[in-house]
Amino acid sequence: MKRDPPPASHERVRLSAEPDFSLGDLRIHPSVSEALRGESIQHVEPRVMQVLVALAGAGGAVVSRDELIERCWDGRIVGEAAINRCISRLRALADRGDGTRSFNVETIARIGYRLQAAAGTAEGDALPGTASGAPRTKRAALLAVGAVAILAVAAAAVVSNYGAASRAPKILASSTLQPSVAVLPLKNLSADADAGYFAEAIQDEILTRLAKVGSLKVISRTSATEAAKGAGTLAAIAKRLGVANVVEGSVQRSGDTVRVNVQLIHAATDAHLWAEDYDRRLDDVLSVENDIASSIATALAAKITPSERLALSAKPTTNAKAYDAYLHALVLYARGQGTDWDNALKELDQAVAIDPDFALAWAMLARIHAPFYFWERDAARRDSARHALDRALALAPDLVEVQLAQAQYKHYAALDYEGAARDLRALHSKWPNNVEVLQSLALVTRRVGHWQESIAYLRQARALDPLSRETPGKIVETLGFAHRPVEAAAVVSSVRAIWPDDPTVIVCEANILQAIGELDRADAGLALLPASVDARGETLVERRAQYAYRRRFDEGLAWFETLRASSPMQEWDPIRRATLDLAIGDFRRWSGKAAAARPSYQAAVDELRENADSAHASLEALTLSALAYSGLGDRQSALRYTGRLAELPLSTDAVNGAIGKENLARTLARLDDRDAALAALERVVKEPSEMTPQQLRLDPDFDTLRADPRFERLIAANEQPIE
Repeated sequence: MKRDPPPASHERVRLSAEPDFSLGDLRIHPSVSEALRGESIQHVEPRVMQVLVALAGAGGAVVSRDELIERCWDGRIVGEAAINRCISRLRALADRGDGTRSFNVETIARIGYRLQAAAGTAEGDALPGTASGAPRTKRAALLAVGAVAILAVAAAAVVSNYGAASRAPKILASSTLQPSVAVLPLKNLSADADAGYFAEAIQDEILTRLAKVGSLKVISRTSATEAAKGAGTLAAIAKRLGVANVVEGSVQRSGDTVRVNVQLIHAATDAHLWAEDYDRRLDDVLSVENDIASSIATALAAKITPSERLALSAKPTTNAKAYDAYLHALVLYARGQGTDWDNALKELDQAVAIDPDFALAWAMLARIHAPFYFWERDAARRDSARHALDRALALAPDLVEVQLAQAQYKHYAALDYEGAARDLRALHSKWPNNVEVLQSLALVTRRVGHWQESIAYLRQARALDPLSRETPGKIVETLGFAHRPVEAAAVVSSVRAIWPDDPTVIVCEANILQAIGELDRADAGLALLPASVDARGETLVERRAQYAYRRRFDEGLAWFETLRASSPMQEWDPIRRATLDLAIGDFRRWSGKAAAARPSYQAAVDELRENADSAHASLEALTLSALAYSGLGDRQSALRYTGRLAELPLSTDAVNGAIGKENLARTLARLDDRDAALAALERVVKEPSEMTPQQLRLDPDFDTLRADPRFERLIAANEQPIE
């Protein structure tokens, strides 16, 4: 039945524009879809947050269902179940866990809903949509939930009007709003040491099934494994992970027989909620994983929908050897990229050769080949991804793993970012606890310029993977492109509090501190790094910036030349060697040794030529080539390489496009083309970019522009965050 439109027009709730407010003991942050109660942070689904804002802004008046639909669902036809679900989530959010509530949502029969705040709302802290005596302002703050390449646990680091960025982060308290569980690494009791992968894979498969239950909060394997490495009680591990329950156990494999022992434990009380031993043949291990996941969900009183129960009982292959090869690939895939992924492909090829109808294996083949194509631009990779995806879709189009493969093919092979984003949003509703889906959503939405949405997905991923060193790195990077470097620094600070001596974290922190002009703090961090980190070339960008921004040209030149003469440098890849030669050329030129700089610039060009002049040139090779040729004063060649950046298929991506714009502005400034450089910088300042006004003030590359009043106006203008 078609719903009549509401008689009045109401403004849509835009979370990014909503101010923070309090409800009882809850501090609500609409722009990041989070609620803070004491030291515990709860992510709130954006739709649920929209409903909360609409109800809270009514000032105790009744809000009709029609108004909620218009303001929160853009007037689309919405069933009662969708609204009821949001109201149910709000009541769960309000529950303090001791029989009291932070606020009450009252149902007014056949009319709508009314929200009433409990005692504790801050005096003078206006609710959304109500008069406050002051104009609505954007919140320049960050709440980091849960844990490049960085990072961590830790709750909020809040900046600007809601807190001190320097405050040490707190461990996230266990959520009382939904059942939560972490599956710790299963002990490998097999006599064969080579069977260690099997225990890892069983843990992963149990997690994969649990993650399909929307009413559960399920921590990723990465964080569960990291948490289990250190000494500590189950209660301490659960607290680090932000869960109430943990699963532990063991796996023993002997030939074609498997014994799996698992226990579900309420961490705070050490109470055993459920335990079971399974003795099965290898070809029946799939049913064990399904039984374990179903039993855990049932023991935690999780609500399992019919479609979720069907997913839990799925048996993608009946061939034990094919499944064993798939389990090998699963573990290799989780380790990272490069050689591990190449070996995973070999295992998957074996799996589909044994069982050509193994849809899961075909889907994973597509998920690996597609990113390889994105990086390598090798058409054979794209064809392999397409073939594998077509086989998976023909066999099991409704399988969520197959749908993930299809979205990733659109993202990495077809470069259909909008299509991939649509598919991933739909998939997230079916597979809410899958960190890979959330990370993929974050990466593809920022490619199309949806920065706020990307950051929200990354924070959800971080809540489910709090001890990952990858997701917070992506948050920092994305905040940087969105002109929010101070918030990025707060995220790194929260991670540094967890891993104070981690070289990767220290280097990342130095990079973001340089971006906001805090050179003393960056110096202090870099001084802590062991010499081995510099020897591997992992600090080239940060060392160059530090010496250059400090104007210590002779000292920097000596440091880079010493590194150039070291034996470890001979093992570096061409991109890294070219980066070092480019730095030596720059420091020689800045030190007044222009003639001596030319051989270094030429060495960089020579290192890069094979890559930069190929049909599949990398972004790094093109950017470095443009800078090296500008150092040589070869304007035509320098601009040719910056022009090729704009011609890349990836240049339509908001992230890579930003890198191209930054490179053009820097190259033109080095060539002393002031008018063109200033025009390019104007775009950099107004559009997504990691370049900050502080860097423009400090970087010698822009010295040729400093006497121009247009440059001074550019760097004096307040940099506006990108929505």
